[in-house]
Amino acid sequence: MPALPRHLVVPTFVLLGLFGAGAQALAPMIRPEPAADILPGRAEPYIGAWSVTLPTREPTEPNTALAVCALPVRIEKANDTHIFYLGPREQEADAAIELVVSGDGTRWQPIAGGPAFFAIWVNPDSFFLYDAVAEGEPDWSQPYIYDRCD
Repeated sequence: MPALPRHLVVPTFVLLGLFGAGAQALAPMIRPEPAADILPGRAEPYIGAWSVTLPTREPTEPNTALAVCALPVRIEKANDTHIFYLGPREQEADAAIELVVSGDGTRWQPIAGGPAFFAIWVNPDSFFLYDAVAEGEPDWSQPYIYDRCD
């Protein structure tokens, strides 16, 4: 097949700009670049109230809001390397979660057992949380996106 004339080749970033969010929604999510100014494994950055979103890659479907700032997830400090996680309607946490440094991210390991998670900070007010897997890497296309509430 002959190559297209140079004036007919449209760079990908131009196509994304022309078609907007719909084109971006279909783009595969990859492992985010971690924020350099947040140390993994420390409780302090997580403390506060958070909205939580599960993004979709379908242009006709909205993202799923799992928690909003009017009824947020709350994370409290247990000590420097442990947190308490309270869902939107929870008044007390069941048990602490240990924060374990794992490369440039943090593994969340519940003290009382249960599923583990993996967190990567993308900026000081947002981190992505992934279902951790026993072997291999998390599914980077399925993050829970946490945004700090004011």
